Amino acid sequence: MKKFNIKKIVTISVLISLACCLSYFDSYICSFITMGAIRYKLGLANIVIMVILYNYSFKTGIIAILLKTLIVGFLLGANGIITFVISFLGSMLSFLGMFLIKKCLTKSKFTPFIGLIGGFLHPVGQIIGAIIIYGFKAFFASSILTAPMMLVLGIITGILVGISSKQINKVLETKIN
Repeated sequence: MKKFNIKKIVTISVLISLACCLSYFDSYICSFITMGAIRYKLGLANIVIMVILYNYSFKTGIIAILLKTLIVGFLLGANGIITFVISFLGSMLSFLGMFLIKKCLTKSKFTPFIGLIGGFLHPVGQIIGAIIIYGFKAFFASSILTAPMMLVLGIITGILVGISSKQINKVLETKIN
């Protein structure tokens, strides 16, 4: 019979809850700043996802992304399955890219670069999801101007997420493990 590490389960639960709170808060910050003109979030919850990436297993990261995306989707009452699929694809591609780069670049000094990769791949995954759901013509007509801006903002916020998670990981190094 497999033993459960209660401390690990509670810590991961708290981290997922924090990611949900940050994502919820993030959506309201960006709605206020852009007055609803652009549906772009800064990705504050990705700080927590990067902390999970550095301190837990790949499987734990996947579960955290799935739970965060589901919970935030329910909280925000977003457009149901379409928003979930687009958000989940962006998060998964971002996480997979960061995971693979982290495997190659093991030193923590590369954390901002890993965040950059995640920040770039997240909107790429969302764009792929939008093309799958709406078709290329519909996506092209509605998002041709916002897609490049999403990529640039993703890179900038990805670097900031990487820097933030590097600092948090320094503090948590002895606390989690």
